[in-house]
Amino acid sequence: MDIELYEYQKMRLSNALMITGFPTIGLIGTIATRFIVYSLKLKLIAAFLSDYFPPMSIISNGEPLPPIRLYGEEKKCGPNGKYERLVVMLSEFVPHFTTLRPIANKIIDWCKENNCNSVVCIEGFNLEKKEDETPLMGVASTEDARKMLERYGIKVMEEGMVSGLSGILLYEGRRRNFNVACLLAGTHADYPDAKAAAKVLEVVNKMLPDIKIDPEPLYKEAEQIEAQIKAQMNKAKPSKAMYTEPMMYG
Repeated sequence: MDIELYEYQKMRLSNALMITGFPTIGLIGTIATRFIVYSLKLKLIAAFLSDYFPPMSIISNGEPLPPIRLYGEEKKCGPNGKYERLVVMLSEFVPHFTTLRPIANKIIDWCKENNCNSVVCIEGFNLEKKEDETPLMGVASTEDARKMLERYGIKVMEEGMVSGLSGILLYEGRRRNFNVACLLAGTHADYPDAKAAAKVLEVVNKMLPDIKIDPEPLYKEAEQIEAQIKAQMNKAKPSKAMYTEPMMYG
């Protein structure tokens, strides 16, 4: 399957930390990564393109953007500031399951080629009943990634399942000896959960010691953010009309 990496601008990726967020349970990954990008004013550096992705543009600040985008900046992050650059990959659409493994391996290939050392995936896991505090758990592909989770006090998931792109990144990371750490926040599958995303950002904040991301607006504006993301996802759902008629989103 052909997946093209298009670079809007060159950025050194050596010794970088990548954070990924895709819309799965509770849309936590998409909400959190969008918030990081906008809070830190990260620059658009690249995009993944494929004929197997939905024919659509995401409109932001009046500009059309591809559905899978990468943003970056030179910023100290990670344990003891060991990483020199931050890269954030985000999307508002759910890739078809046949594209997930090619996307995962494209990410790992790109990271390895550019000496980008680690990927942190932001995900949700389904709760059977609502809890007062959002539970956090983690899974890692390597011993180094596991130590990073433990450093930030994240309980390791011993049994369970991680689906979607994050799940594939985890087992491909283990197979290829590449650091992938997955942060999972407990939520419900029925609706977007900005509050759970804010809980994850409290941990991400610790990973970015020289960068302060205030998650408080996520807590305060949760309903508005959730409605906005949900509306964009509904527009991204493929239909027969999308492939036969030109469409415009406003």
